[in-house]
Amino acid sequence: MGMSGWSSTDPATLALDPRAVARNRNLRAVGAMALLVLGFLLFWPTTLSLIEQWEDTIRRSYTHGYLIVVMSLWLVWRNRSDWSQVEIRPSVLACVGVLAASVVWLIAYRAGIRIAHQALLPAMIFGAFIAAYGFQAARRNWLPFAFLYFAIPLWDAINPLLQSLSSWAVRMLLRTVGIPVFFSGNTFTLPEGSLEIAGGCSGLHFLIVGIAIAVLYGEINRDSLWTRVKLVALAALLALLTNWVRIFIIAVAGHVTNMQHYFVTKEHYSFGWVMFAGTMVIYFLIVRRWPAAPEPSIEAESVPKSGPVSWRGASLAAVSLLVAPLWLLADNNTIPTDQLPRLLPASLQGWSVEQSAADDWQPVFAGNDVTQRVRYSRQAHAVEGFAALYADQHQGKELVSFTNSVTGETLTARQRGAGPGEWMAVEATDSRGDRWLLWYAYRLDDRWYRQSVSLQVQYGVKSLLSAPLSAVVAFRTRCQDEDCAAARDLLREMTTSLASSDGR
Repeated sequence: MGMSGWSSTDPATLALDPRAVARNRNLRAVGAMALLVLGFLLFWPTTLSLIEQWEDTIRRSYTHGYLIVVMSLWLVWRNRSDWSQVEIRPSVLACVGVLAASVVWLIAYRAGIRIAHQALLPAMIFGAFIAAYGFQAARRNWLPFAFLYFAIPLWDAINPLLQSLSSWAVRMLLRTVGIPVFFSGNTFTLPEGSLEIAGGCSGLHFLIVGIAIAVLYGEINRDSLWTRVKLVALAALLALLTNWVRIFIIAVAGHVTNMQHYFVTKEHYSFGWVMFAGTMVIYFLIVRRWPAAPEPSIEAESVPKSGPVSWRGASLAAVSLLVAPLWLLADNNTIPTDQLPRLLPASLQGWSVEQSAADDWQPVFAGNDVTQRVRYSRQAHAVEGFAALYADQHQGKELVSFTNSVTGETLTARQRGAGPGEWMAVEATDSRGDRWLLWYAYRLDDRWYRQSVSLQVQYGVKSLLSAPLSAVVAFRTRCQDEDCAAARDLLREMTTSLASSDGR
């Protein structure tokens, strides 16, 4: 029998030496744990973005992230006997799959699509495990790697649903006890004041932790699939009920104390977790009474079919994980700042040009490398231009993000819509109540975009082989009439002149 990766120890020796068998089993587990840690280290930009959310003490939805990683490592170690007798068969196919996923990761990272490169990380680590140990080992060891997804913010997708469910449940509870309440979306108004079921109050954190506990409990007890489904369903239900009762108690406390209770004026986060801990005690009292039908245990053989790892498997795993980080390190994908072009025309026929910036219009595009501001005037009309240019993009330095805004903090958007061609239109007011019309568009190299997501994806793809220019250009002018028709004509003239000067 082939003993790939099992140096200088034959099956007969193993059969007679239990310590050698245990060493083989432990080294396999250590190798798998090392791959998991190595994945987080090599894809450090993603790890940093996860740490930022794990340490977010405002939303707090993923502050359990560190513990999930520790539990995943522990599960790998605990499962070492389950696959200790499996023959190691390194997979080239898995290596190729991880390499393909790494390219997608690189595109997502440079495009600033955080959830995409975060979601890829556990899958790539598991793919490297398959490359090193084979599919047979993977079938017996997939859960520790899948468990990592309890620390990945994919769960935010269901947060609006949880907010709506919480609003409905609290409305029913308050009406049941006779407390008058008016709901508008996720905000409910009592006679004494208003409370909001914000994103952090949806119960998402309780739900994630509750399901993670249920999955862990089912794995520890080797429960059947049906039992595990019931464990997860019960944990999810109890977690939701806990949050609904928590909000209900806070609302009642606000009602009877004229909104002066500690839970309303100070803090109710700790109170929620005390309730959740009590709910988990009830949960374990219930599930301990369920008749267990464990999955068949894996019979241990006297002699392992192969050693801890093969050099071929280690090489395939290393190649699969190293390519993207090395690519990122070797190619900084940056245009020299002095080579960034001027996007706002320095002169326009019939217009006087002034290099100035208006104090009452400060667009926000964090991390940009060059900002250009110009004021065009003609008789009684004036148009202000703004451009923000990015020499490169990556996570934390994106042209398109939730924190960037063409209106900034000084203007309040009243209406948004499509302008001509690739331009978007915004009607906004300033602090004095004056109305403004803004047109803006995104640019990638020589092309203009209205759809920001499409731009970011294409930027990520182009960045694999070049350093694309990305920018936003915006113009604003004051509305002089009710429907901003004159302002719209001015901006159309300005953008047409911009297109002509750009060679389009």
